[in-house]
Amino acid sequence: MKQKTVSVVIPSWNSESQMKQNLPYVFAAAEKVKAEIVIVDDNSQYDKSADYLKTLGKKIKFAQNFTNGGFSETVNRGVQMATGDLIMLLNTDVRPSPDCFEKALKYFEDETVYAVGFNSKEAWMGGEWKGGLFHHFKVEPNEKNKNKVNPSLWASGGQAAFDRRKWLTLGGMDLLFKPFYWEDTDMGFNAWKRGWKVLWAPDCKCVHDHQKSVIANNFTKEFVMATAQRNQFLFIWKNVTDSQFLLSHFLKLPYYLIKYPMPVLKAFTYIPSVIKKRAAAKKNWVREDRDILKLWTR
Repeated sequence: MKQKTVSVVIPSWNSESQMKQNLPYVFAAAEKVKAEIVIVDDNSQYDKSADYLKTLGKKIKFAQNFTNGGFSETVNRGVQMATGDLIMLLNTDVRPSPDCFEKALKYFEDETVYAVGFNSKEAWMGGEWKGGLFHHFKVEPNEKNKNKVNPSLWASGGQAAFDRRKWLTLGGMDLLFKPFYWEDTDMGFNAWKRGWKVLWAPDCKCVHDHQKSVIANNFTKEFVMATAQRNQFLFIWKNVTDSQFLLSHFLKLPYYLIKYPMPVLKAFTYIPSVIKKRAAAKKNWVREDRDILKLWTR
């Protein structure tokens, strides 16, 4: 079998110091698989990220957004620019191990694999239905599974490998969830519903400095929480088809409208778009919600 080609895609936003620290690790890992490196700067305003990236010359493919598009739009642009069969998608605060990308290649010999999450000594993700809502949670590794390949609800948009063809088939990250959160959950769940797999690979190692998160450093906690809550409702309305799940959700909706009025009201404004996207995606779903959620218990 011919080895798949690889592209590394990194969205950047006010990340100059992070890139200076972490790009040497990215270059080393990329060299082992002869990967191109695509970096898209999302109109950085508070540092000289774009100027720094321009100094790298032909080491990278560089593009610059002249208005701030947000995480999903910037990632989608990078994937469109990429030419590899596989996309290694990284945040600027991630340092891959030298063999991280190389180790990821073997998992895509299985043509049903959509994505592979990297091991940053953290959990992979699971999903459950509870209280009329879809929840995701970390599946904490234990002695039995920490060194095994495990199914994950999604692969993080900050540290994972993706089949580019499948990514494009899904339509990329859905801008419905702008500016951030739930977009990679949405892609992962849709991949499972199409009959594909999302895996967590223990041998694809990286370091992820979450404390340096661009989101945490640039948005208030209140805005981040309200965005996540709004997107949780959008995710359900777009993706969940189980009749009992939906009944419990709509029975609880008045309660959530009182408890989280602004996120729910904002979600309501997206309903026409949600209906359209749901109808388009549903044509390709072959797995039931409950069958997918059985992959994770707690």
